[in-house]
Amino acid sequence: MAQMKKKGIAVSGSLKKDNVTLYTRCGKIIIRSATSDMPTTRTRSQLINRQRLAHSTNLWKALRASGKPLLEGGKTAYGRFCSLMSKMTPVFMTKEEYLNYGALLLPGMPVSDGILQDIAYHWGDAGGTPALVTSINAARPLPANATGTDMVRALCDRNGMWKEGDGVRLYSLTQTTESMIPKVYVTMEEICLGHGESAWRFAELEPATVDGQLALAGAAVGLTNRGWAIVHTRNGHCSSQGVLTRSTLYEQYMTEEALLRAAESYGGLTEQSFITPGKG
Repeated sequence: MAQMKKKGIAVSGSLKKDNVTLYTRCGKIIIRSATSDMPTTRTRSQLINRQRLAHSTNLWKALRASGKPLLEGGKTAYGRFCSLMSKMTPVFMTKEEYLNYGALLLPGMPVSDGILQDIAYHWGDAGGTPALVTSINAARPLPANATGTDMVRALCDRNGMWKEGDGVRLYSLTQTTESMIPKVYVTMEEICLGHGESAWRFAELEPATVDGQLALAGAAVGLTNRGWAIVHTRNGHCSSQGVLTRSTLYEQYMTEEALLRAAESYGGLTEQSFITPGKG
């Protein structure tokens, strides 16, 4: 390692070029060889893993923008989200698409993870209006423009699964395409299960009962670029829920063609290195 007195040149931070690193320490310029230049490899498996992480990160940013996500099963909420996303089929986008927050609406994408009992929901119909029909038993039919008092009576009379003061989070996800880049936007609303005469409804959906089950109904449920998730919350805990969506745009990004297109944007795939048997 060589040292030079600082004269006629100002170095802030470090400068690396031609396998030589220059940086300033205690007013002196330090010159040393750069030993950390490792070849960047892009084997097929590496590309898939990196694509998983890049997509999970962009989806996480969209989810977090809607409010603090509740994911209790890991050291951090982000780490738990990425762990759950790693079990999903990967999608492939280019470097430019990821740098511009490209993301795809995936069926089953996690929005919460917790200890409360999960809620099941499926597509249905409430008096001619598209609805998310849930597994939540309703003790009595809900009137039009149901109030907080109506909801407490309907949900809290049956058993201990629901209590006054519990919350219901509704996640609404929208798939868009901007300048040929797919993007996902997320909004979240949370309503407390409490007494009161004010209307108990979300911005686009309102409660109804379908065959004795709580449903959330609205024209937006029928749109093919939307996704939905319903989460039960209580004292900082939640149920574990994923997204229900009619969107199929993601299918175009799961093909071999999409993988090769993504790889090309990073410089193409490199071959996996193998040890040749019998050679030292």
